Formats: sequence, structure tokens, C-alpha cells
Amino acid sequence: MDFCKNYPLPDWTAGFEHRSTSVSQLPYEEYTGILEKSASDTNDYRLIRLPNNLVVMCMQDSETETAAAALSVNVGSNMDPVELQGLAHFLEHMLFMGTEKYPDENEFSSFISEHSGDSNAYTQFSKTTFYLGVANDALEGALDRFSSFFTSPLFKRDCVDRELCAVDSEFKGLLTSDFWRSHQIECRLCTSDHPYSKFMPGNIDSLQQSAKDHGLDLHEELLKFYNKHYSSDIMKLVVCGNHALDQLVEWTVSKFSGIKSKGDNVQRIVDHPVTAEFLGKVVYYETVDETHDMRITFPVPDVKAMYRSDPFNYISHLINHEGQGSIMSHLKQKGWATSLGAYTNVGQDKGFGEFSVSIGTTPEGLEHYEDILKVVFAYVRMLVSSGPQEWVHSELSFQAKNGFDYKKKSGAVSQALSYMYLIFNEYVAPEHSLSKDSAYEEFDFDAILHCLSFINPDNFRVFIGATKHKSIDCSEVEPYFGAAYHVASFSADLLSELASNNTHVDGLALPEKNDFMPTDFTIKNTNILGAAPVLRPTLLRLDDNLELWFKQDDQFSTTKGNIYL
Repeated sequence: MDFCKNYPLPDWTAGFEHRSTSVSQLPYEEYTGILEKSASDTNDYRLIRLPNNLVVMCMQDSETETAAAALSVNVGSNMDPVELQGLAHFLEHMLFMGTEKYPDENEFSSFISEHSGDSNAYTQFSKTTFYLGVANDALEGALDRFSSFFTSPLFKRDCVDRELCAVDSEFKGLLTSDFWRSHQIECRLCTSDHPYSKFMPGNIDSLQQSAKDHGLDLHEELLKFYNKHYSSDIMKLVVCGNHALDQLVEWTVSKFSGIKSKGDNVQRIVDHPVTAEFLGKVVYYETVDETHDMRITFPVPDVKAMYRSDPFNYISHLINHEGQGSIMSHLKQKGWATSLGAYTNVGQDKGFGEFSVSIGTTPEGLEHYEDILKVVFAYVRMLVSSGPQEWVHSELSFQAKNGFDYKKKSGAVSQALSYMYLIFNEYVAPEHSLSKDSAYEEFDFDAILHCLSFINPDNFRVFIGATKHKSIDCSEVEPYFGAAYHVASFSADLLSELASNNTHVDGLALPEKNDFMPTDFTIKNTNILGAAPVLRPTLLRLDDNLELWFKQDDQFSTTKGNIYL
């Protein structure tokens, strides 16, 4: 199911030239090609590679009031030893607990807070991300402390118990989260030896107690894990501030080149965790919140290499449509649903994916979940029989390009994390390091049909969440979160009906073409920008049915308007 194997990795050696920093004359490589950036983007960028193969995006934002940095490493819960689940998350915590240069375990957090900043980190399936925001004049000091996490961490033994408690406390905070409860049930109901089946957050039992049960020294195992997996070759870094690019590069090269290169040791996964034995099932689980949810999931290939055509974006756009002829319109008319969202979950370097249709149902809708399935599959059959429509892709591509060219600038931390996400995809070419999400230019008819082929009645399962289920005894219990659930197989008659081309649902249709796509982005009345005093609203219409006011933007010169009803 690995689409990516058909797509060669982009050449990240071409276009890079040797450089030296302006002050210390330290070596690095700089990308000299063109970085595609938004037409409204006033930032300056420099994409570089350090001698240890760490790829860095340096970003000068002359308008930012704060600086930021974000570093991601291609190590997550997928690398946890089976007997120490949650170890990657525990390591994330321990890295904050002092370094050789700054041994005080509170030094980093104190410095950041004293300079109007904050910091955090999070562990995911296949990566761990650390980030900070700080006053511009404190960026060098922050980077010096931040980089030492990865060059000379102390991993003090006397911090182990305290940080274990912190990890356990985070886990206990998730116990009432229906997202995490259902997620762990999903992990449990897949191939047991697949990395996806692991317990990502970790707690005292999965770490401390399990280490004792297996005769392991948790502290020693932590050191082994770090020394084996944390390599500069599988890290990416973004640094943002109002400083000149030469200065940002100087700090970055001098402080982060000391991270050890251990080679590309990423664990690449090609097998899907959800195999045939787990398909054709409905999973009932009990929720904490008073809710009625239905989620239809389809195991799909890893498609992150296909960002230029993004076929699942085409599919999810049509399924998410809520106008006349849509799934949602039909379900609302029946009184069965209140919300619907279709999306693809394909993380960086995950190696597999999942396409989901998540429906917020009414109590009556939950009782008609089989009828809802018939509507969904009838709509997918309509998409297949109609064939991929180039005009739909053109609208999506046009919207993505306009959204990119006229996007609103976010804060430094948000920018750093956003660009980190883009450059972390190993299939993104250097020139698309800033524009990957708008590089949606290729209409791939065959790829869309191929992706649609995975959304079929032989390749799905359903998760149904409610506080109580009529006539269903949720007697099985997920061991970490304590969520009660029950698994049942769909009847052969239902699966046959879902697969039948004779099953028809009246009224389902593609959306109409969007006649309101903008083509002229000229700013009108620019002569009044910065007007003093500020222009007052104008009353355009007043009658028995309507009071209509207009306020000309005289401050921001953006290609956007707001309508308040």
C-alpha cells in the first residue's frame, strides 16, 4: 500500500552551495534556488544545511515582536521498546532537565519566562517537536540553551522519578478525553506487533513498573534510546526573529552543528496496522461526554509524496460538501446528523494512512447508522461513476493559491511550527519548503480513481461512540484508559447491499460550480489608507427588511472583507 515508493525522493544536494558564516567563518551549505513564497509575504528566508546534515530554515520577520525556534526529530512512539511504552515521551521531558553548559534543571525555563517567552514540546507517532518563543533580544541566549538539549543533555538520575510523575500526570489528564479513549481502542484493534499498537503517552506502569518487571534500569534504557535515535540527520530546525539573516545563520551554525550525526536511522514502515481481520467490524465504545459519534475509517496508503495532486483532498472536499445533493444535506433532512467531516490522517514518515468520515449524529441517527453507511457508499459510487472532474480540482487549486498568496501573517511560534511541518516531509522539494500546501497544481485523474478504490465496503470499519448503547453490552475494556467497548461483525446482507450498484439514494449529486471565485484582487480606494480621522461607516440601505452598512478598510490594505449578519 506504499504509494511513496513510486515517487523518488527530491534531490536535496542539488542547488546547495558551500558557504561560511560572516563572523566565525564556520562552514555550512545554502540553498541557492528560488524558494516559492506568498506574494504577500514580507519575510526573508534562508534554507541551509549544517555539516552534520541538520536542515534549517532561517526566517527574518522584521515586524515580529517575538522570536521563535522549533526543532523536530524523526523519533516518536513508533520507536518505543515494547517493554517501555511511552519512552519517547519520557525522553522529551528529561531533555528539559539540565545540560552540561546549563546544569540547573530550571535554567532553560527560567530564562525563557524571564524574557517574555514560553516553551513546550510534544511527542507523536513518528516525531517529537520542541519549540520556544522569546523576546527578540534574548534569542541568542535562548538558542544557546535550546541547542544544548541535543548536544550535551545531562539526564540526571535524580530527575527520573519527578519527570515520571509529570508524564503520569499528563496521562491522567487524558483519561476523560473521548478522543484518546477511542484512539487507544483503535490502536488495540490492529496488528499487535505493529508500532501503531503501542501506548503513546506512557505512564508510571508502562515505564517504571514495566522496567522493574523486565529487569531493566529505566535511566540506562533512556540513555541508550537517546544515543541510538537522536541524530542530526533526522532533525529539522526553524529559527525566526527580527535579526538579519546573516546573524540568524551565524547563531544557528555555531550552536547546532555540534549535534551528533549518526546517520539516517528512521524506522520506515510500509505495512498497514489494520489488516483484513480487523475490517468489516463495528466497534461500539462508551464515551465520557454526552455525545453521539460515528466514524467510518478506511486503511489507505501513504500519499504524502503526492502533494502536487493530493487526490484525497479532492475526495474529502466533495464528501465534506454540505450543499444540495451532498451527504450532509441528505442526513440533515432525515434528522440523522448534525455535523460531518472527511479527512486523511497521514503523518510524516508514518508509512500508512487512514481516510475517515466522522459524523456527529442525533440519537435517532445512531440507530440508523446502517442507513447512513448506505448513503456514504452511494455517494462514493456516484463519485466513481461521474469520474474525477478537473473543474473541481481547478477550484481547489485556485483557492489554495489565493489562500497562500493573501494569507494573514501569524505569530513567530506559529510560523516556526508551520514551516517545520512543511520541511519535515521528506518528499517536499527544497523549492516548496514554504509553499507545499499551495503547490496543489496537478490534476491526476488516475490517482483520484485509485484512491477512491480504497473507499469500498471490503475495506472499512466503524467506530460508534455514546454514553450508552441500546442492546449492546460493552464488556471489553481497553487496559490503559479503561474505556469499555464491544466489537461486532457486519452482517453479510449489509455488506452485500453496500457493495451493490443497485443500492440507490435519490438526490445525491456533485456540487454546482462556484460562480463566486474571485479574479480581481485590486485594492480599491488606496488613497484613503491611513486616513485620519478613521473613516466612519456608511449607511447604504434602510427599509422595512434591511439595514445595510459599509465600512471601507482604511488601515490594512488586505484583499479580504467581512460580512456580519
